[in-house]
Amino acid sequence: MKVSRMNKSLKFASIGIMAILSSNVFAGASDWIAQSGDFITLNKSESQVDFFVVYPQLGGGNCGIGISLNRGSSYQKYYEKLLEQITVSNIYYSDSGSNVLEPISVDNSGALFAFDFNIQYYGTIVTITANDGKTFGEIFDSLSSHSSVHALASAVSCEQIQEKK
Repeated sequence: MKVSRMNKSLKFASIGIMAILSSNVFAGASDWIAQSGDFITLNKSESQVDFFVVYPQLGGGNCGIGISLNRGSSYQKYYEKLLEQITVSNIYYSDSGSNVLEPISVDNSGALFAFDFNIQYYGTIVTITANDGKTFGEIFDSLSSHSSVHALASAVSCEQIQEKK
């Protein structure tokens, strides 16, 4: 009986979280999170976040990550400004010696980064770092004076990456 109640509570909690996310961000981010379950917020007082992303080889189905701003701030021009002020990297180095991920798509629904499966295996730790010693809050404040900016980063499925290529 207790397990049944717990399962119902967890189900209602996850429905509530998804409702909050979908009301605050474009469909892109809520879709990414709904499919992967792997996401992290860019806390305004921090200058770096890390999160683990499972690759398709382990059944995770994730081929990259996406960064999404809240609805009132989700404009391509803000993503472009944001990307100038952050570095997105992972634990694997490419043949050129870089572990920095470059965006494959930037539009009003977010910025997408694809993984290179020739050099990466099973999963990776993605690190998002604010440049020049800034915090994410300082960066967000420089993006828009009209609304409070918030950001999420999420694992993105292979299908979602293919749609943007």
